[in-house]
Amino acid sequence: MTNREMNHKYQHLEPYFTKAKLKSALIILLVISVIIGFLTPFGMNVLPLHYSILYWLVTCSVGYMIYVPCIFYGNVFLKKFIPMQWFRIIFSGLVASVIISLVVPLLNELFFKHSASYSTQFWSVLPKAIVIGAIFNFIGLMENYLKWLKQELTKHQKINTEFQQQSEQGKNIALEQFMALLPIEKRGDLYCLEMADHYIKVYTSKGHHLLLMRFKDALTQLAEFDGLQTHRSWWVSKSAVNALKKEGRKVSLLLANELEVPVSRTYLNDVKSAGIH
Repeated sequence: MTNREMNHKYQHLEPYFTKAKLKSALIILLVISVIIGFLTPFGMNVLPLHYSILYWLVTCSVGYMIYVPCIFYGNVFLKKFIPMQWFRIIFSGLVASVIISLVVPLLNELFFKHSASYSTQFWSVLPKAIVIGAIFNFIGLMENYLKWLKQELTKHQKINTEFQQQSEQGKNIALEQFMALLPIEKRGDLYCLEMADHYIKVYTSKGHHLLLMRFKDALTQLAEFDGLQTHRSWWVSKSAVNALKKEGRKVSLLLANELEVPVSRTYLNDVKSAGIH
């Protein structure tokens, strides 16, 4: 197997051993060691403070260097034999706890010349290692779950953004196709449409122009554009509306080009729903 193939196969294992992660882990282990050192558990109050902190720093660091790779590599390499991730992590955690329980008595001997037998220390440490490992397992799983949620949220936000962009692009294309039917000198901001027999009168910021087109077909082409029908013969762009005018039972819209567009009772609720007051 070439180096390139090996790198590609195991590139998913690299993140656990970046400098940034090791630096962050060392800081956390140092803080934990200082806290435990100050608490002086297991009769360590007879020891100098710096010696107690050093012991816990070494013990925690060794535990980290055993526990983290065991969990990580166990989760990766046991997929063929244990399909469920939870079971892989539990099994790997138990293996790590056994290894830690084998190492801690050696550390105790190194630091304290411990008189208790090796087997006694092992069985004393093992339950504690399992409990502590389970806690770190839970924290790690929650951290991974939160990362997954964040990734999923980012992915969905990206999908929504792309969909909105595509939608806007579709609206722009439909509007451009419609405006292309007008003479160049009349292609401004679209204000409104007025039905005139077999023609429609298109009002823009640069004037108006008659198009040979059915009113229904024009509305279909501008269906995605931000506008609304106000009358059986009128359609307006919302951005062109300056004000709503009422004179008794008569309602109309005043547009940016000073044109007054009627609003029939049939479409009055649509106008109100559009936020035009």
